[in-house]
Amino acid sequence: MSPVVEPFDPLVADPVDVDAWSVIYVAGHSESSGGGPVAEELATRLRSGRAGRAWRWAARVARGEPVVGVAELRGRPHDAGIGFLRLFVVPQARRQGVGRGLRESVVRRARSLGMDRLQSTVPAGGPGESFARTSPYLRTLLRLELQKQYLDEPTLRRCWSLAATPARGYRLTHWEGPAPEERVGSFGRVMAHLLDAPGAVLQMVPRAWGVAQVREWERQITEDGSRLVVGAALESTSEEVVAATVATVAGGSVADQHDTAVMPRHRRKGLAIRSKATQALRIHDLFPHVRALAATINVENAAMLAVNRCLLYERVGERLLVEETLG
Repeated sequence: MSPVVEPFDPLVADPVDVDAWSVIYVAGHSESSGGGPVAEELATRLRSGRAGRAWRWAARVARGEPVVGVAELRGRPHDAGIGFLRLFVVPQARRQGVGRGLRESVVRRARSLGMDRLQSTVPAGGPGESFARTSPYLRTLLRLELQKQYLDEPTLRRCWSLAATPARGYRLTHWEGPAPEERVGSFGRVMAHLLDAPGAVLQMVPRAWGVAQVREWERQITEDGSRLVVGAALESTSEEVVAATVATVAGGSVADQHDTAVMPRHRRKGLAIRSKATQALRIHDLFPHVRALAATINVENAAMLAVNRCLLYERVGERLLVEETLG
């Protein structure tokens, strides 16, 4: 018997299916990325249409049976030709064609949208990698170290020590949500240097970071209901942002640490590590339910790996950023 794969519209779906879809998605997302929302909050956002623009599917082993597999396709904001796929199947339903059926449905839709590539993040060496490699058109773009910074007492003490000692001529700050008007321009100039990191060109393309583009990026990164928290270093004389680090917080106990960048002439002054220390402290203060931050770092990014070691991040696994050519 072939699995049943159908487009999933949470606005009209049975509430039981929305709950099941959310549980499977959250479990898979946590395994692949280390963080994410809680299932109840995701289900609420899905029912209200506040989970962001995406195409979704649900799979069952047979019609009328419970949902056992889910898929979500989102466009990559930096390249309309690339889709980002998240596909998860409950362990007891694997190797029954559920994942294959979901992927075939996603590929058809992606092609119809003009996408010619699909990217995914999969745990290295696990069933997700084995499944991904069944495609003959797959290549590995990056090897990523999954790390977590547990916000326990030793880590918070380390962060306090670092945040209390900025380099002379700089001060540390943070904000929650959109950047303040007086910071948004210089924040955008810092974010334009994200491509300086090793392997970054495989995940994004050069883009403008003017005020309008920053505001659109802020909207996109929080369209799933997450809260944005930015740690930053300011040059004291100009009050301009010269280093920044970005995290998003959902309802789960693990927040997602994203990008960190420093303006070239302000590097090697400890600004990245102190911005991240400030951010961790603010997340701890603002969101007491968060117990850890999760980050994925390119294994070739020696500088950021060293920064995270100083901040007591721990390696918890390895992930692969893979890309499938659709032809």
